[in-house]
Amino acid sequence: QAGEGVESLISRLMEFPEIGYPMYGKIINTVTRGARLGKLYLRSAATGVGKTRAMIADCCFIGCDELYNPEISQWEENSTKEPCVFITTEQQIDEIQTMMLAFIANVNESKILNNEYYNDEFDRVKHAAEILKNSPIYIKRLPDFTLQDIENTITYGVREWGARYFFHDYIHTSMKILSEISGKSRVEGLKEYNILFMIAVRLKDLCVENGIFIETATQLNSEYRHANVYDQNLLRGAKSIADKIDLGEIMLEVSAEDREALSDVINRNGL
Repeated sequence: QAGEGVESLISRLMEFPEIGYPMYGKIINTVTRGARLGKLYLRSAATGVGKTRAMIADCCFIGCDELYNPEISQWEENSTKEPCVFITTEQQIDEIQTMMLAFIANVNESKILNNEYYNDEFDRVKHAAEILKNSPIYIKRLPDFTLQDIENTITYGVREWGARYFFHDYIHTSMKILSEISGKSRVEGLKEYNILFMIAVRLKDLCVENGIFIETATQLNSEYRHANVYDQNLLRGAKSIADKIDLGEIMLEVSAEDREALSDVINRNGL
């Protein structure tokens, strides 16, 4: 019966509102209600816009208890350290590490890569390295993955590291996963959208089964350049991915039209 247990549900939500751990950004948590356990978030963008960097920002914001605040030019406490796992499919581990150092220390990554530090930037990066070494953040590289590889990585992270926040960069096909799914389903000639949809389904299932949060990403197709409406039709490969997510975001560079439309909000809020 539909009303069974509703009193206890109301009481539980009074004590534990449906709000997740804060994500990076002053405005984003108003939209997302934070990184909620049991949920799958998707952030999509064109190549080079910053999907990986945005995901790393969320990962470090959740996993580190200290960050450099450029607004006050000093280090600042950042609540608790929650175990996180960052799953990279394309970048090398050291590429992820330099992006993490850049975010924690608020130093442009190019300065770290080129050894071009100014003023106190090198000291900040060294301190960021200590923070990262003492944070429960783990990196797993899966360059040619299967669904089983993803599941094993997440299961291991939950069991061995107590991780509840996972970042999978990003959903795409590979020869290995194509072979795995074709073999299990005994169907030849599966299309890319079939594979991508199956990955999204499994990620969502893992969220629910383990009570964890997963953030992942996709590329956009070329239609985003001319679109007036930004929705799942812009996802490269399979718009059906959007059927399985709890929150979807599309990241775009700010246009002149955006600046004009937002000018009043920016001026009133001193942004």
